[in-house]
Amino acid sequence: MTIGDIIGAVDTFVWGPVLVWFCLICGLIFSLAMKFVQIRLFKEMIKCSFGGNKSETGMTGFQALNIAIGGRVGTGNITGTASAILFGGPGAIFWMWVMSIICASSAYIESALAQIWKQKAGDEYVGGPSFYMEKGLKAKPVGMFYAIFSIVFLIIFAGLQSNAFSSVASLSFNIPSIVTAVAYTVLLSAVVFGGAKQIARVAEKAVPFMSLLYVAVAVIMLIVNFKQVPSMLAMIVGSALNMNALFGGLVGSAVSWGVKRGIFSNEAGLGTGAWVAGCTDVSHPAKAGLSQAFSVFISLLICTATALMILCSGRYNVLSPDGSFLVSNVVGDSSQFTAMAVDSLISGGGAVFIAIAMFFFTFTTVMAYSVYLNCINRYLFKSDIGGARAKKTMVYINLATVIMAFAGPLISSATIWNLASAMCGIISIVNVGSLVLLYKPGLATLKDYERQMKKGIDPVFLPENCGITNADIWNEIIRRDYADELAAYQKAFPNDKC
Repeated sequence: MTIGDIIGAVDTFVWGPVLVWFCLICGLIFSLAMKFVQIRLFKEMIKCSFGGNKSETGMTGFQALNIAIGGRVGTGNITGTASAILFGGPGAIFWMWVMSIICASSAYIESALAQIWKQKAGDEYVGGPSFYMEKGLKAKPVGMFYAIFSIVFLIIFAGLQSNAFSSVASLSFNIPSIVTAVAYTVLLSAVVFGGAKQIARVAEKAVPFMSLLYVAVAVIMLIVNFKQVPSMLAMIVGSALNMNALFGGLVGSAVSWGVKRGIFSNEAGLGTGAWVAGCTDVSHPAKAGLSQAFSVFISLLICTATALMILCSGRYNVLSPDGSFLVSNVVGDSSQFTAMAVDSLISGGGAVFIAIAMFFFTFTTVMAYSVYLNCINRYLFKSDIGGARAKKTMVYINLATVIMAFAGPLISSATIWNLASAMCGIISIVNVGSLVLLYKPGLATLKDYERQMKKGIDPVFLPENCGITNADIWNEIIRRDYADELAAYQKAFPNDKC
């Protein structure tokens, strides 16, 4: 058995029925407990994502949103969605939709928790899964495990992103992998070593532009192929619910691949988006939670755009569990489905468009990972964040990220995909398990936020009034940065502790 076979076996084991149902059920429990906040407060999610003024201690909600979207929107939204169709059939897309909508609640919980237990690191604030595992769960070993494992995971994921772009560039333009590797890492180095603020500035320009362009092309394709849209939607739903004769035997695979690629593409419940949520300058943790829940819908929009382009153009294949083809419409692997789909609209333009899209999406993803890794490093050295060891370690981490991005195009696609997927599953188990144990504080932030909204004031967070302990730093934040909002709160709730 080769190393690739071992990694593949681990990936299959990790993403077995237990994890699939665990993630779905937990997301559903969170959604029910919060009365489907991801739907009820959708307008508020948009407001929190695009509003807010930056102070010297954090990012604006919009900058954090774009970094999070950069992290969530990557190869999983294009290549990952195509592979879900190949192995799970059109029904996998339905379960990706379900997973994303339900687990947007997980993104809220993890991001609100990251804000509750954030702390000062130099002149800025930092928070994330390891912080709430240590301070909320009082389980420092779990926080340390998650942090160290996440470093390895994110570095490997950087290789996956460059590998995906290299595969498209190679297939479309016959560009040698080594050329792609060199060009990609030179550009990445210039941004990554510029720090989080440089990344935020690049992300807030590049991410909206590419996302809007990508969705616009999908809309045009749907208009051109409007006659196929009703039957295509019926096929997606029917295949997912065992109502389609052709794909009836793929229901289990549709659920498994839909959930797997749903988590893989939008990272809700994975904890990665919580790192940037903890850096955001907000007056209440719920604002970061709502913004990050919204970013899951942006990721879902990109996945849906990919799926609809592929399906409405008929440029896809579907494998049965025994390895034979149930559908064989094209010659080529799943990484070429989207390019072939766009090619049906603009002859010869599919490869160019997808290569550009893959570059932007994968590049901004790796940029976001650099921000996450910086936050993790601050967690590991929180007692000496400005010290020589912390700075040196961050340099090593950035170097490892750049080296892995260089190596990615030179490694087997199957091996690196399976390795990244297996590690994704492992940290999902750790983080979602922590969210289950800490969902009450997360829920308390939402109740407090809505209570203040009903009074017509801009909500501020005073942890004592939510029954939350070990978050004293918030009293300092509110009194120093949100004095006017605090005065409005005191007027609206004169009997509360302030």
